[in-house]
Amino acid sequence: MMDRILTNKWSVRIISLIFAAILFTSVTSAAGNNSLTTTEGVYVDVINNVPVEVYYDKDNMNVTGVPDTVDVTVSGSKGLVQLAKTQANLIAYIDLTNAKVGTQSVKIEIKGLSDRLKGTVNPPTAKVTLAEKVTKKYSVEVELNKSVIADGYEAGSIKTDPKKVSITGSKEILDQIAYVKATVSNEKDQTSDFTTKATISAFDVNLNKLDVEINPEEVEVTVPVSKIGKTVPLRFQQSGNPADKTVTITSITSEDEKVTVIGSEAVTDKVEQITIPIDVTQVTEDKTLEVPVPVPTGATSVTPTSVKVKIKTGKKQNDQSSNEPSESDGQPTNKSPNVTEPDTPTKDAGKDTDKQDDSADQDASTGQKSTEFKDVPISIIGLVRSETYNTEYLDPKSGKVSITISGIKKDIDALGRNDFNIVANMSNLQDGTHTIPLTVHGLASNFTFTLSQSKAEIQVTKKVADASDQISN
Repeated sequence: MMDRILTNKWSVRIISLIFAAILFTSVTSAAGNNSLTTTEGVYVDVINNVPVEVYYDKDNMNVTGVPDTVDVTVSGSKGLVQLAKTQANLIAYIDLTNAKVGTQSVKIEIKGLSDRLKGTVNPPTAKVTLAEKVTKKYSVEVELNKSVIADGYEAGSIKTDPKKVSITGSKEILDQIAYVKATVSNEKDQTSDFTTKATISAFDVNLNKLDVEINPEEVEVTVPVSKIGKTVPLRFQQSGNPADKTVTITSITSEDEKVTVIGSEAVTDKVEQITIPIDVTQVTEDKTLEVPVPVPTGATSVTPTSVKVKIKTGKKQNDQSSNEPSESDGQPTNKSPNVTEPDTPTKDAGKDTDKQDDSADQDASTGQKSTEFKDVPISIIGLVRSETYNTEYLDPKSGKVSITISGIKKDIDALGRNDFNIVANMSNLQDGTHTIPLTVHGLASNFTFTLSQSKAEIQVTKKVADASDQISN
């Protein structure tokens, strides 16, 4: 069969034609993969990402608009083209040594290419701006990342050395400077004074980093750190008795046995423990509740702001007389070290039905109750010359928080929104981003409270950029 095909001249012609087509396709594909084309013996290839140099008076002038790289198309003999691609002799450049100040379109030229090769630049021109250099001095604002200072501590008045830096660039760019920041981020959970180095950057009003020369590039930052908190134990006090008379409370416990009270030393020295009333009137079985931690009078906040409380229950014995309740009715039988029990009724008191009813009426008016006020605006006080500053809430962005207030039921029922204010005190603070403890003003001392967040992050900016002392070169 094969012999018959090979001896037939038309079969041989068809097979030859197929092989020729396959060979042509293979050669064409290989040439395309190497980005190499040929026209009458002239080879063409592209050298990508050739860096662009610019020649100008760097001491007195500033240039913007120069592209970082360009592509150069090279044509000539195959060997020279391949040699140009492997060597790093090719340089693209813009010559502005004799250019005038202003914005202009300039030609991008190349050098380092063999005379026997032709090169074409893409793009061939660039729109650049040549301007005289201007130097101004700017105050440095220090920004601390949240993780720098440990919980229960705060940063004092931060100092930099030097206090001001010189920034050089075109007048157009310097006019865009809104912030000059030295950000401290390489320190973690500091509990004492520390000194570190921070790199300076300049930003416009939208926090875009600007391409300018800063001298010096780093400043030495000294941060005083002071303790503002005290760790105290938690205690839980049973409030009321289960409505279901067959249920008794055996224990009230929490995995969080301690909290940190944030406030001045004069306030925290007086705080030995925090007692949280736990209302058990509606408890019918084992239950876990998340309850807010009240903030002691005069303190700023507590950490954590809430804890999970586990309530364990039991059943009363059926043989107990309904006229003579047990001394342990409604009380924890397995006493926990952080549970304070309510007053235990005596047997005689249990026999007097009229007295029990009077006591129930009294509990309804004197028992503990909590209420929540949502979206309460934060008031800023203490900002000197506030008319020259703009303030912006970064956290919470709405500038509002929620507050849960606890106290005696009749007092809570009479409490209104106008009876208190939530305040951020920004005394002695300048422009920058600040984390401010929130305090509650006007609330009577017989109430306790907890905030949805204990601090607010507020950005303060001057309405006019702080730039002065122009230095001419």
